[in-house]
Amino acid sequence: MTPQNNLLRINLTTSTTTTDPIPQSILRKFMGGKGLAAHYLYNENPPGCDPLSPDNLLAIMTGALTGAPATNCVNFAVCAKSPLTGTWNDSHCNGWWGTELRRAGYMGIIINGQADAPVYINIVDGRVEILDADDLWGVDTFSTQAVLKKRHSINREARVLTIGTAGERMAKLAGIFAENRTAARGGLGAVMGSKHLKAIVVSGHGKFEPADPEAFRAIRKKINHEVRTSTGVENLRKMGTSELVEIVNETGGWSNRNYTSGRNDELSEHLDGFAIKEKLWDGGSRRRPCPGCVIQCSHLAVVQEGQYRGLTHDGPEFESITLLGSNCGIDDPAVVTAAEHLCDTYGLDSISTGSTIAFLMECYERGLISKEETDGLELTFGSVDALIEIIHMMGSGEGALAFAANGTRDASERIGQGTEYFAMNVKGLEIPAYLPQTAKGQALAYAVSDRGACHLRPWTYGKEVLGRGGQLDPMATAGKGKMVRDGQQRNAIYDSIGICKFFTYAAGLDDLLKLYTASTGFDMDRDEFDTVGRRVAVLTRAFNNREGFGRDHDTLPDRVKSGSNPVTDQELDAMLDEFYDASGFTSDGIVPEQLLIELGIK
Repeated sequence: MTPQNNLLRINLTTSTTTTDPIPQSILRKFMGGKGLAAHYLYNENPPGCDPLSPDNLLAIMTGALTGAPATNCVNFAVCAKSPLTGTWNDSHCNGWWGTELRRAGYMGIIINGQADAPVYINIVDGRVEILDADDLWGVDTFSTQAVLKKRHSINREARVLTIGTAGERMAKLAGIFAENRTAARGGLGAVMGSKHLKAIVVSGHGKFEPADPEAFRAIRKKINHEVRTSTGVENLRKMGTSELVEIVNETGGWSNRNYTSGRNDELSEHLDGFAIKEKLWDGGSRRRPCPGCVIQCSHLAVVQEGQYRGLTHDGPEFESITLLGSNCGIDDPAVVTAAEHLCDTYGLDSISTGSTIAFLMECYERGLISKEETDGLELTFGSVDALIEIIHMMGSGEGALAFAANGTRDASERIGQGTEYFAMNVKGLEIPAYLPQTAKGQALAYAVSDRGACHLRPWTYGKEVLGRGGQLDPMATAGKGKMVRDGQQRNAIYDSIGICKFFTYAAGLDDLLKLYTASTGFDMDRDEFDTVGRRVAVLTRAFNNREGFGRDHDTLPDRVKSGSNPVTDQELDAMLDEFYDASGFTSDGIVPEQLLIELGIK
């Protein structure tokens, strides 16, 4: 058993730690990442527990390939019952932190309990300390990282995972930040804050040792070449995900003004990848890649002019450009960069933050909230002052609109007056950038995702609208249930094995399987590999069933189901029937016990 496959358990109530090897049988069935976390949380998290109680487990799991010396092998998962949705939640993060945890000898950490006062955890190889964080409580994410790096970087750079002030006060849109990367969605920063846990610092000196070094080197070389030379990667390297702005706008799926339209050429011209590349990224030359990545999609933005001149920030990416930009009527890349930087500083999910602000802007323009209720802010679409000031309120917890840090569902319940019609969330999680009315499969994916509206569970828009992997009729409903089922299971593999999904731009599952078997030594064929994805997807569904979620919750906002080009209730019902049937669920969306037995879950 390699030391990299150890599980670290930390009880913050008793300030105790234990280390256990993860059984090979469990690794083979669940791989790591999302799958491994789902296994432990399904079996150990108390059903019906309050997500912000000490009982709610927080699992931080690297994937089977996290830290492997091959492109895109950097992903780790942060998992818990979500305070935003009440569902299962796994949020993923790239960068350096996950690799460092593997180097320190751990595949994952499970944290329970609650410290009496603020603490942080310091891990150096096999040594674990729970340390006083009084001096860090109330400090923003970037400053916390700087302090802890200076304090703990000895013979190598320490890597820091932290929450900001939003997480400390348990705002439901709070994320967890690993330097310039974020496990943002679902409010897991609030779970960390509820435990009085400010940060986890990791330094490791171990090395990833594949089981079959020769086979590993051969498949790594093939994959690196495929990814590096792929035509789909070239623009990604130059423009990151901002390349999607122009493409998705032209296809009518780019969300504008609280998802009221899918195309705005004027906004697109100011916010597309070409504008971002030239105005912020020095022609795309300031790349900031994850370790070992041959794609290098991330860029450092430097604002050259205007009130934010001199600001530097990693990004912005497509989702933030859309949700903080076009969806709020903002057309200035510098403003979007400043808004995303503020979200990261306070520790807020930029997707949900942008969506919630757009919702409030529509409420204001409809006359449903007054200027007196906004601390004097003119909450109109396109207002830079309103955008920035609301983020300050959400992050600090001060001001009339501080409640927005709990998302659109909470805000709609507060405001009432029929606002649930345009509170754009599923199960409480805000809808991402792709307008669901333009692709029926993507709408279904939002409806049935295990963590609420998510464009990566799966991303069907690429195939339905952009023709990636074969063109489908985006307005058709037949076949979409099976497509979403297949995509969910495929993405469960990606999220359990520990790769960034941009790996899939060029390399496929067969290549990934070869890399996995060479790394782990498991003699696994494609059927068993695919079964892991199915097992994980079914398991998180079963977790949600146990928390009271079924067919009635697999729905969409009323704005999507009516108005222009709707996804009607009849269409959604037909797709749900097909999805449940293909998945082996009951017509109510419940996982039968026999299926859990067949898949080795029970």
